[in-house]
Amino acid sequence: MPRWLRHLLFWLIYLLVMGFIDGRYDLKFTRAYSAEMMELPVRIIMVYAVLLRTPLLGKGNWWQWLVEVAIVLLVATFISRSLMYWIIYPIWYKEEYTITFWNEYRIVYKFLDLALTLFLVLSLRFTRQFVDFSIKQQQLILEKTKAELNALRNQTNPHFLFNTLSNIYTLSLRNAPQTSEMVLRLSNILRYILYECDTETIPLSKEIQIIEDYIALEKVRFGTRLNVNGHIDVQDPQFAIPPLLLLPLFENAFKHGAGESRFDIFIEWQIEQKNDLFKFMIENSKEASIGNDNGIGLKNLKRQLELLYEGQYQLKIQENEHLFSVILILGKT
Repeated sequence: MPRWLRHLLFWLIYLLVMGFIDGRYDLKFTRAYSAEMMELPVRIIMVYAVLLRTPLLGKGNWWQWLVEVAIVLLVATFISRSLMYWIIYPIWYKEEYTITFWNEYRIVYKFLDLALTLFLVLSLRFTRQFVDFSIKQQQLILEKTKAELNALRNQTNPHFLFNTLSNIYTLSLRNAPQTSEMVLRLSNILRYILYECDTETIPLSKEIQIIEDYIALEKVRFGTRLNVNGHIDVQDPQFAIPPLLLLPLFENAFKHGAGESRFDIFIEWQIEQKNDLFKFMIENSKEASIGNDNGIGLKNLKRQLELLYEGQYQLKIQENEHLFSVILILGKT
């Protein structure tokens, strides 16, 4: 609705209500509405004179503005009193009105009457400003959160690519036949990162698919000494989660489990989803002298969870001499 039309509707409604209030005492609505219409321009000029000088919430010199409001009210009271005494009452209330112009009761009454009109309009103005300010603040918070999430994901993606390219480089030096398979797997993952992750959420099925590609890629690297077991129990494959949420946990397990162990290693993981509850668990074997440091991947994951699931997630990290495990729960348990 255009602004001018909103203002016009406000004054029409104001006129209808005030005319009804004045006329209900003696049921002479014609003269009540006529008197209100004749005085209405004074109220309108008073209101917009104040509105044009009203500072925004939290800004401007409010003491100066209050003084200006008081002056405008006094001037409007004098003009309205003159209009009532010299024009309106002689026309519509001649037989009933005998009070002098400088009647204190009438002047104070008119001052408060105009102040009430001004209070009503300013209340609407400040309420609108507060709502607009609140919406703007929420938008700024969302934009800041989105920017931070994008920065975290952009930091995670190069981290993953660096590790994978290092693996391919190592195989290429040995002229390993698995090199071409790893390049193909990597291209699938890159396609996913570049073209499907630029959204707030993705279906869980897509995240699982990229995880399986990543595991297949790592199996080529580590061969028979790597034992990976996974279990998936998903009620809704379209369940929405943030993209690349789980991949850092797999990176961490492979890097500090298989990547730093001289012996056979195992990684076990499982995904469960039912209704609004999502559970993920991954654990990897490790050598006693090696710890899973909380590197870039896990730190970014924690920050993403704080931004996206504040108060709605659990992240448990446990470690002993030979085992490192992570449990992630999204939703209220």
